[in-house]
Amino acid sequence: MSEKLDKIGAERDRAREKRDQWDARYKELCQKYIQQENTEIHEMVRARNMTPDQLAEVLKALQGGLLPFPAAVPGAGAPDALAGRDNNTSEIKEDKEHEDQ
Repeated sequence: MSEKLDKIGAERDRAREKRDQWDARYKELCQKYIQQENTEIHEMVRARNMTPDQLAEVLKALQGGLLPFPAAVPGAGAPDALAGRDNNTSEIKEDKEHEDQ
């Protein structure tokens, strides 16, 4: 082969190696992003003292249109948006337990 072809071939091989490294880095960053996103969701749920059943109810209500999506709520993303509802539900359950005793 010619010297030019050898150079181009070597450069192509280096580019392929770099691409593979970037692809691996991209996949790693995607996994980290998802892990962090899941951690933040988990922390929000725990901060509200929500049970998995309560979270499921809120998600069903969002899907059913019973609650506005956060993007449609002024101050969207504020962690206190559902605080009253979740805490009231917990308090009501606790009050009923005390009355039964």
